[in-house]
Amino acid sequence: MEFRAITTSDGTQISVLDTGGGGGAPMLLIHGNSCDHTFLTPQCEFFAPTRRVISPDLRGHGASGKPHGDYSFTRMADDMAEICLALDLPPVVAVGHSMGGMLAVELCHRHPGLVAAVAGLDSTLLTPPGRPSRIMSLLDGLKSPAYHKYFLHYFEKSFEPTDDPDRRQAILDHMLKTPQHVIVSLFEQWRLADGAAALRALAVPLLYISTSKPRMDVTQLRELCPQLATGQVVGSGHFMTLEVPEQVNAMLDRFLWINGL
Repeated sequence: MEFRAITTSDGTQISVLDTGGGGGAPMLLIHGNSCDHTFLTPQCEFFAPTRRVISPDLRGHGASGKPHGDYSFTRMADDMAEICLALDLPPVVAVGHSMGGMLAVELCHRHPGLVAAVAGLDSTLLTPPGRPSRIMSLLDGLKSPAYHKYFLHYFEKSFEPTDDPDRRQAILDHMLKTPQHVIVSLFEQWRLADGAAALRALAVPLLYISTSKPRMDVTQLRELCPQLATGQVVGSGHFMTLEVPEQVNAMLDRFLWINGL
């Protein structure tokens, strides 16, 4: 296990966990908004014995640089591409939780030769109706001195009654460490995001794993990506990678086996 510091073309330093080895395709684990690589630790530990696993902290998160500047999904997808190139990786399986799934799709769209397959874990890959206007009202609160209150109110809805209460609190406490300027920038980008074009162009295998309450229209997703495989966890809210890792890992493992990865 090794942490690497990779400097992107715009001078931002990205902290990257590089671990594992074996004959399988490397996995690039991409965490979500206001999280870090530790939110995918159970997946890293499960797959590292059979393949190389790369798990970065996105810009603005964890041990990576937190500049005031570009947090567009295209910029962050390019960060992932620069990591793949710096580490001389063969085509990766890009696995993203939440916002990370959107970045995985964008990475494949912008740099198709770097990606062998994509998996989105409870990711909003398609814009649900009404999201832009809802995010606009949330942004006003996130830009205020009381932004923690609005942030918590938004993410507290991501949990289910079955989720472990101590883990829930630890997740929220960890996410609150994200700087305000990063939170605001990411929600502004999320308001503008529309993954339909990137999904329509996606030529690699795609897995979408949802909770009991899918974040988008899966039927529409299948129309855009006929190669779509789907799964659903039982007894977990949004943070399935930590709450029910055995379910998530089993579905990812089967997806890789089916596609010869």
